[in-house]
Amino acid sequence: MMKLPKRTDSQKIGVKASDFFSSVFSRFCNVIPVPQDRDLGIDFICEIMNGEYPTGKLFNVQCKGTEEVKIKNNSITISIKVTTLNYWLIQSNPTFLIVVDYQNKNLYWSFPQEFLGSLNKDWKKQNIVSIPVSPENCLKQNANSLPNQLISIVHSQSSVTPQNGNYLGTLTLRYAVNKAIISGLTILSSPFYRPFQYIGMSITDAAQAVRGKPNQKGNIIINSEEANMLLEAEGNFISYVDIEVKKTAPWSPNSPFDSETILGVLSINPSELELIRKQTHFHTYYDDKRKLKIGVSCQYEGAPLSVGFSSKYYGD
Repeated sequence: MMKLPKRTDSQKIGVKASDFFSSVFSRFCNVIPVPQDRDLGIDFICEIMNGEYPTGKLFNVQCKGTEEVKIKNNSITISIKVTTLNYWLIQSNPTFLIVVDYQNKNLYWSFPQEFLGSLNKDWKKQNIVSIPVSPENCLKQNANSLPNQLISIVHSQSSVTPQNGNYLGTLTLRYAVNKAIISGLTILSSPFYRPFQYIGMSITDAAQAVRGKPNQKGNIIINSEEANMLLEAEGNFISYVDIEVKKTAPWSPNSPFDSETILGVLSINPSELELIRKQTHFHTYYDDKRKLKIGVSCQYEGAPLSVGFSSKYYGD
């Protein structure tokens, strides 16, 4: 008999799980499968639909199929690699873990970011983390709507919309992050992570968020081995944020640079932004959703590359 490839039981389960997930979620969402060559831990990108109309609200799904769901201590436990969890956390849209019970035609969902937030940071030193999925978070085959809690999470956390129907373009954060890592730069964590979040905050709230102390002018400066961040106050609110990426020094205003790499350091997805102007020393972007002007630049000879965020000059 001719030797041919054999489809394994796990592959069969995976195909059944994906098909069943799509058949249920397609009633409420535009479901876009992620091709295997781009799958690093996300199987589907979904956009919530309002009847026949798209909402622009996206979320990601990792689908896990099983022939038999095992519930222990009122929980379904799924083991996920830490590398995959880290990938979920840098996404601009929320990622849900969906367990497919094909035999009983049920879907169980979990939002792992909430669980990870309850752990101490030692989980990042592990290879695998057991993610609990509550049996109460069950979506049956004949469901007529998405769970309200899931919808609430998507509306509060999703930030990237597809441009011209390019759903897979929302994954370009991965490429920006990879560029940064290949360049030898560190992906910055809190309080430097996605720093546009501080624009519009009161000085008191911003100081609490970054764990810093305002100076006499109300400005807050946070310094680390990797970066220096200025939160500049106007009145009682933060109106401008600037971050210097120290490892890029010394740079020259006459030397070209890749601004997507620097945005990747801050876990900012270039597909969220519109590139308005590109000069040798200064790249200007608009964040149309948040109404922000973002500048990636080298301010002077020998300086590090820096990123500035402002709502004041958006649209100029």
